[in-house]
Amino acid sequence: MSEGGAIDCGVEIGRDTTLAADVACVQAPALVIVADGVTIDLGGHTVSGDPNRTEGPGIVLRGVTGCTVRNGTVRHFEAGIAVEGGSGNVIEGLTIEDNVGTPGADYGDGIVLNNSTGNTVRGNVVRRNGPFSGISLGPRASANEVVGNTVADNNMGHVPFPEAGRQTMGIRIEGPAANENRIMGNTVTGSGCDGIVVLATCDNPDDEPPCVGTPPNERNEIAENTSSGNGTSGRGCGVRLFSMPLPMPPLHNIVRDNVADDNTSYGIALDGLPLRAPGNQAIRNRGQGNGEFDGSDGTLMPPCGRNVWAGNEFGTVNQPCVSRAEEDRPQDTFNAAPAHTEKGEQDGR
Repeated sequence: MSEGGAIDCGVEIGRDTTLAADVACVQAPALVIVADGVTIDLGGHTVSGDPNRTEGPGIVLRGVTGCTVRNGTVRHFEAGIAVEGGSGNVIEGLTIEDNVGTPGADYGDGIVLNNSTGNTVRGNVVRRNGPFSGISLGPRASANEVVGNTVADNNMGHVPFPEAGRQTMGIRIEGPAANENRIMGNTVTGSGCDGIVVLATCDNPDDEPPCVGTPPNERNEIAENTSSGNGTSGRGCGVRLFSMPLPMPPLHNIVRDNVADDNTSYGIALDGLPLRAPGNQAIRNRGQGNGEFDGSDGTLMPPCGRNVWAGNEFGTVNQPCVSRAEEDRPQDTFNAAPAHTEKGEQDGR
């Protein structure tokens, strides 16, 4: 069953709905999906907040399974779409733009998935959102697919406080425990910082010792993306697995068959890992024209540590092990790819 006509702001939607007109709201959320299996077709229309800032997300999927949002534009909220809990939802064919929060807010993204599994985010245009990301995978966002999106200019340069966008990422795997996600076939450009990033995690920074017991972000696959021209704030990589001395580093991730050109800092970067930590893989990537190195590994003692580099084509590298040839790849490496990583699966689950 489908319903149309005028939609009130803040309405809870429990059945299939096609918008017949634009929806403008001064308070968020504009639409909330509260039942499983619901499709909201925006019908080419726009769901919008106040350009001067509407707090909260525009469309919320609240603990639901098997829902779809498609075919329209969401703008001028703190987040365009928020998937909070649930599983198996689809966000597709949307333009998600100009959704801006503040550094201390809960949201500051185009699309955000929290505590949710098995969702598909595909074929969207995600631009000029921040200050956190265009697309964000937050706590316990696992086994999701982010496929074939155009993620551009998420850098805050278009708002009165552009300095807030220094850390705006294109696609951000934040976690903790954001595992086995598949980031594939996206085009990411113009991010304030990194184009695609898997972050280190820390639930308890004030404990002594800090961060102990925090689950890392593991076994994510970043494949066949183009992530170029990122770092508009002055620093940024095409694809980065980010690590710090105390937070739990990303582990067992695979970065393969990506193109990362003309980023301000590095093309493909695997930050340094503790000596005994399981490594990550960088396989068959290409990069040139990046500001510092096209390929960079932050583990120096021993060189590259337990990270695996094989079959990449880089113009410049920070140490020789980054240029390791395929035939020199160690034989005892782990399989970092999730089970659902066969080429061609990106058209649907």
